This record gives sequence, C-alpha cells and structure tokens, in this order.
Amino acid sequence: MHRKPIAERLVRLPGDQTSQKRQMRLYFFYRFILAFGLMISFFTGVGPAFLGATDPGLHSLTVAVYLILTLVSLLLSLFNIGSAKVEYLFAIIVDSVAIATLLYTSGGPGSGLGILLGISIAFASQGMSGSTAMLAATIATAAVLTEAYVESATGIRSNPAYFSTLLLGLSYYALAFLSLELANRARTSEKLVKQQGRDITSLTELNEHVIQQMQTGVVILDGKQQIRMLNDAAWSFLGRPVSAIGHPLKEIYPPLATALDTWLLHPTSQQRHLHAQTEGNDLLVTFQQLGDPRKSAVLIFIEDASHTAAQAQQLKLASLGRLTASIAHEIRNPLGAIGHANQLLRESPDLKGADKRMTEIIDRNTARLNEVIENILSLSRRREPNPELVPIKPWLEKMSLELMENLGMHPKQMLVQVSPRNARLLFDPKQIQQVITILVENAVKHQDDRGEHLVITLAGGIDEMSGEGHLQVIDNGTRIPGDIIDRIFDPFFTTRNTGTGLGLYLAKELCDANDIRISYLPISTGGNCFKLKFRPDMVG
Repeated sequence: MHRKPIAERLVRLPGDQTSQKRQMRLYFFYRFILAFGLMISFFTGVGPAFLGATDPGLHSLTVAVYLILTLVSLLLSLFNIGSAKVEYLFAIIVDSVAIATLLYTSGGPGSGLGILLGISIAFASQGMSGSTAMLAATIATAAVLTEAYVESATGIRSNPAYFSTLLLGLSYYALAFLSLELANRARTSEKLVKQQGRDITSLTELNEHVIQQMQTGVVILDGKQQIRMLNDAAWSFLGRPVSAIGHPLKEIYPPLATALDTWLLHPTSQQRHLHAQTEGNDLLVTFQQLGDPRKSAVLIFIEDASHTAAQAQQLKLASLGRLTASIAHEIRNPLGAIGHANQLLRESPDLKGADKRMTEIIDRNTARLNEVIENILSLSRRREPNPELVPIKPWLEKMSLELMENLGMHPKQMLVQVSPRNARLLFDPKQIQQVITILVENAVKHQDDRGEHLVITLAGGIDEMSGEGHLQVIDNGTRIPGDIIDRIFDPFFTTRNTGTGLGLYLAKELCDANDIRISYLPISTGGNCFKLKFRPDMVG
C-alpha cells in the first residue's frame, strides 16, 4: 500500500503563481467593495456630507464607472484572463484617476480620500516587481498633483494644498517601498519554508526507506499500546498480520504485549528474550520509552535471536577449537589407557562377580566419556556446508531404510510422508542426514518402554501458502515436559543419566550452519515433532 511521506502530508505550500493570483484577487475584491461602498454612501446619503459636495454629477458618474471597471477587473482575474503585470497597472491607473477625481469632487486632500489610493498601492505592490511598484506610486502621485493643479486652474479653491498633496505623494512612495520590502521578505520566507519542507520530505522518505530496509524490527506504540507504525521486518516477526496499524499489540502478538507489561512494571532490563511460539522465531526485544513514562509512546526493537547467535558463532567455534585440542591431548590419551587397562583387567581369571561389575561400570562410563569427546570433536571439525537441491522423497525413503536397519525397527515403525511428491530443498545432505539421525535416535532412546508401539514419521514438503519448505521428525512417544523445552538445545543438557546432552545441540548447530531453523512442536494428541524450516529461496 502506497503511503505519502509524513512531511508531504503536513506541508502543503502553494506555488508562486498560485500565491500571486490569490493576492491579485484579494486586491481586486477590495477595489470592488470600495467602489460599491462609495456608491452606497453617496446615493443613500449615509456617508459623509463632503462626498460629491463640489460636483455631485461628476462624483456619481465617477463612482459608477469605477464600480463597473473594478467588477470587470475582478471577473478577469477570476477567469485568469490577461497577464498579472498588465492587470495591476491597469488597476492602479483606474484607481489613481478615479480617486483623484473623487478628491476633486469632495473637497481635495482635506477629505482624506487620498489614503484610499495609498491602500491600493500597498495592496498592489505585494504582487509587483520593484520598478512596477515605483511606477504605480508615480502614477498615483501624478494623479493627486494633477487634481491639485486642476483645482487651482478652475478656481474651485484659491489656495490649493500643494504641500499636503506633496506629502500624500511621498507617502505613496513610502507605502510602495515598505510593501515591496515586506513582500520580498515574505517571498524569501516562503521559499525558505518550501525548501525546508522539501528537505523534511526528503529526510522523512530517507528515514522511512532506511527503517523499512532494516533487518531489525521497529514498532511504535501509543500510550494505549496500539500500534502506530511498524516496518517490514517487524511485520514479519509479528506473524505477517493482515492489519496491524491502529490495533492493540495484545491482539497482534500477545507474548510481546506480555513482555512489555512485565517491563513496564519492572524496567530493570530493557532487553527481553521471547521464545518461539510453535514455528515462530526466537526474538530479542528491546523496549524504550518516549517522553512521559505515565502516558508516552513506546519504541520496540525486535531482532531475530538466530542472527545474534550467528554473530557469536565464530567466537564460539574459535574457543571450541582450542578446547577440543586440549581435550584431545589431556583427556583422550589417558582415557584410552584407562579403557585398555580395564579390558585387560576383565580378562583376568581371578576376578569375582563384584569386581566384574565394577569393570563393567568403568567400561560403560569410559565409553560415555569417549562419546562426549567425539561429539565435541565433531563440532570443531565441522566442515562448511555444501548445499544442493535434494529430492526429498527418495532421500527420506533411503534414510528410513538405513535407520530401521541400524536401530532394529520394523517397517511399520518408520513412515515417510512428502507433499508434494516432487518437492526439492536446498541443503547439505550429509549434514542434515546427521541431524535427522540424531532426532530419530533421541526418539528411540526416550520411547518410555513403548517398544513396538513407537512410530516415527519422516515428513517433508513445501507449504503452499508461505512457500517455505520443511522436514519433520514426528513420534508418538512421551512428550517433552513443558518446563524444559527452552533448554533442550543447550549443550550438555540431558534428562538421562547415560546421555551426553550434546545430540540436540549438535543438531541445532548443523541446522544453523545450513541456515535452517529447527524448532520443537508439541503435538496436542501426544508425541513430539521436531521441524526444520527452510526459507522460500531454499525451495526448488
């Protein structure tokens, strides 16, 4: 869905031409109202008595013609007919002639009508260039000086007020200059605001682009814990909801809402670890409050825990390499000597029953310790994956035959299900075969005396909705207790006295190396499911 940038929604500035047209229409509307007001004042007698006192006939004619011309100018402006410069000059000439005539018919500069021409100049100068505005002031000054001369020539007044008229003309120049200065400053400010608006728009678009491209999920909540913004990564982490903006977080992703509530009560640590829900991602979430803690928004950063684990992988392998080298020299050789000595001891004819049982305990624990060393060495010696597109059905069928033979299972205990039948996935077949073997062997070891009733299903395929691939090892054995699910992939964690606790850890390491996500899914009807999930780009 296309969304306009925030700055574009907030900043809407008219262009220079639109602004000039609006100023012109306002000026022409003022002139029409002025002409209409002068006509009403004169013909109704509600205006001052000096209006038209010198020559009522000329006054009435001037007001009528002025009203018609202002109406024509207003209509031309509304329909965008003619250039702005010509319309302004024509308006100033009309105003100058009309108001100078009204001065003549109403008692000269003493009537105060001359200020009306100053208002027109101030209005007009807002949309004119400097030279045009000065020309308008010159026309107005010439008009009032001409009116004073006509008064003197016709003998209407024996002592025309030339000095007052000159001051009035100077005020026109002052008004034109001040209006020009104000207009220039306004235009400069408007350009600056427009530029700032464009800069804000560009920065906002850049920020939105960066946030959307981030692999870290970003969610912004308001004071009511409703989602106001989230990027693509967060949308994916939250399960790709159809609609999230404006909805409460607890409706979209309840575990995250619960973690937020816990943090709000005890904000001792900003980072929380959310374990996977069914097939979801293990998430690292960081909370940050914005503004007043009582009613402010909350910023949430969400990261895929597997990425953090991958970053630590190199350091871990380097440390593990040094550890295994030490184990090989310091433990394996003495362990071999102990095992060899114990074998010679068992062959002694003088051993009695209790002593033989002791040698069996030594042999069993030596073998267990040797298995631990072999598993650790296999981690340090692990080669880089060599992925290839593997047809799942024949690959699983071949593996099931090998597992049944090695584990002494009959055909009814090992099932293979693939959908679609021609599904292919990208992975290293040797490494993932080792993962499947570990999972099947774990199911057999933890079968809880089910014997021949144990059934293991090797399933694989491609999800039609998401396009993701999967491999699953499903058994009907005893379900893993809920209180230890979070620890089953930890190294050296085991619930059996004879276990090493490295099997599932090794399986997870191999999956991580192949960029495959492994997760445990409890089955509601009983049993267990370990699922290997492949990205859509790993599907053939």
